[in-house]
Amino acid sequence: MVESSSLIEAAFSQKLTIPEAFGNRVGLTPDSPAYLQFEEGAWRALTWRLVAERVDRRRFAFAHAGLRPGDRVAIFLPNCIDWIVTDLAAMSEGLVTVPVYTRDSAANICHVLRDSRTALCVTDRAERWNGLGPDADDLPDLKTIWSLTGGDSADLRLAPYPEPPDKELAVRRDRFGSPDDLATLIYTSGTTGPPKGVMLAHKSLLWNAAAVARVNPVTSDDRFLSILPLAHAFERTLGYVCPMLGNAQVAFARSVEDLAEDMQELSPTVMLAVPRLFERARAKALAKAGRSVVARKLLEWTEFAGWHRQQAAEGRRVARPVWERVFWLLLGQRVATRVRGAFGGRIRMMVCGGAPLSADTSRFMAAMEMPLLQGYGLTEAGPAVTGSTIDERRSDSVGFALPGSELAIGDRQELFVRSPGVMMGYWGKPAATREVLDDEGWLRTGDAAEVIEGRVYIRGRIKDILVLSTGENVNPTPIETALLADPLIDQACVLGEGRPWCSAVVVVNRKAFQHWSAEVGMADGNPNSGDLRQALVNRLEPRMDGIPPYARIRNFVVETSPWTLESGLITPTLKAKRPRIADRYGSALDALYE
Repeated sequence: MVESSSLIEAAFSQKLTIPEAFGNRVGLTPDSPAYLQFEEGAWRALTWRLVAERVDRRRFAFAHAGLRPGDRVAIFLPNCIDWIVTDLAAMSEGLVTVPVYTRDSAANICHVLRDSRTALCVTDRAERWNGLGPDADDLPDLKTIWSLTGGDSADLRLAPYPEPPDKELAVRRDRFGSPDDLATLIYTSGTTGPPKGVMLAHKSLLWNAAAVARVNPVTSDDRFLSILPLAHAFERTLGYVCPMLGNAQVAFARSVEDLAEDMQELSPTVMLAVPRLFERARAKALAKAGRSVVARKLLEWTEFAGWHRQQAAEGRRVARPVWERVFWLLLGQRVATRVRGAFGGRIRMMVCGGAPLSADTSRFMAAMEMPLLQGYGLTEAGPAVTGSTIDERRSDSVGFALPGSELAIGDRQELFVRSPGVMMGYWGKPAATREVLDDEGWLRTGDAAEVIEGRVYIRGRIKDILVLSTGENVNPTPIETALLADPLIDQACVLGEGRPWCSAVVVVNRKAFQHWSAEVGMADGNPNSGDLRQALVNRLEPRMDGIPPYARIRNFVVETSPWTLESGLITPTLKAKRPRIADRYGSALDALYE
């Protein structure tokens, strides 16, 4: 048994499997609160000891399911304690877990189950499985589906979870294997093709979580609010393995709709999220302040003064006017406290990943003294690649290389990474593996980057670079980030490959768009009428200030229906599928260029 202070170091040294790390945590702090979940109208806590008891019971079920070490078990569950229990129990029996996004399309879910040759799938209810429809019929390797709450299904493979008897359970303790063993297959988002299974060893996830914990330690005083799907590598490593190493509690948010209430009730100290959540929080604060001229001005001045305070803290601004300091002391800090109160009032660290954060949102959060850290990573790296401390954070950088990892810059400014967190390869795809992972362990990230004095700056996906007919190369990422900073725009995709100039398809916020249309005198007009689109170009033009003239958007296709997973236009991580969007709106785009 290692000491609590050494558990992170043992994980960093790649000496443990995930079940062994969990066992050490249970042994060290059996009665500490581990997880919080909303059940039967109230929040209920489970200690590490109680979680371990559930893990043992599920291990017993797996041990009697006719599976062999190395067989794949799919986790088709929403974020909950059962997700954690299933993952730990399966790995304890030498099985390989395959997380599945519950909100993904039936076709993608079944592709993951088929490609991984999953033998057993665990879901929470029969209705979720039945929702896959006929796509689920062609899964020759899948023999059993367990429904934790039962339910009826025409699929004969689906059966109620075989709850073990109440007698004392005898589970073997010698199946934990090696830290080098395959632990899980996490499938990529599939923006340009079918998702690929990323093979990650136990040591990959544990080292990655420990490296992040070295940069920003977590303790038993912390409470994580779990928002992102556990099927996402970001949440899996940083929101599940990392808190386990640090003895921090994790609370599972009920839903996006209940998130504001959950933050008030739970008062989390740590949150992991994608940029859209923080952008919506800012938009909500601005909309609330907009109801009053005084409130709007107070918020504007608070953002102005608070941002200058943050710049001074980062060493990028020396002199601050006296009025700013007086305003902050008298009013600004009170306004900022109210904004922080919307997050529960105890936030000490927020981590943003998955996509670039707009400059407006980054500035707003910094001004309100919300410590928002931007990181960078990819599933193939376990996933975190960079990080920074709260004191070292910069709004324009994703931080420094994690301790124990190496970075290099290759052709076309492509970022390469080598670390213990890097994947073993793509499941069943040796050729695809060789394209991105060389014999010396260097992983090609596919992202353009700069490293200046150790700080990493991500410039965008190389494969997303648009080559205009004029020969100019355009990086669409900063343009899309700028567009999404406007409250009118909910989703955006910049296009223009082979065209003389850039266009974009934007999904507008219906309520905000209708209000704005009325303001410009076109409330009853077609959103794609020439006049209204020109008004939109005029509105968004100032956001293009930092974009080269040849890359600025000259016209839009306006969509009023959100892109959904079912439409096939976005990934489970909410990234736009550029080729599919170009195909879907091909005729409308052609009309723009005519």
